[in-house]
Amino acid sequence: MYFSSNEDLYQYLLYLISILNERDRRDLSEKIKFASAQAASSATEFLGESRIALKEVLLNASSVLNEKEKIDLASALAQIGNALERHGRS
Repeated sequence: MYFSSNEDLYQYLLYLISILNERDRRDLSEKIKFASAQAASSATEFLGESRIALKEVLLNASSVLNEKEKIDLASALAQIGNALERHGRS
């Protein structure tokens, strides 16, 4: 999975919210929902909140995610880290 924009990340977060809700992890879906609500704020804020929430999912929901979902989550975190690093150098 590759994000070409913050909109792509936003859509991924919405998808992840639905997965977590379906699998009775509403506690984690609420964290992702909070991060997704930051899309209207600064890019750095959105990326930072998304990274925090996704790390929480990675640590606490790996048992409810399948292998592809775990790979996608790791990819999302790596891309967010790279984007934040680029923003930090700007």
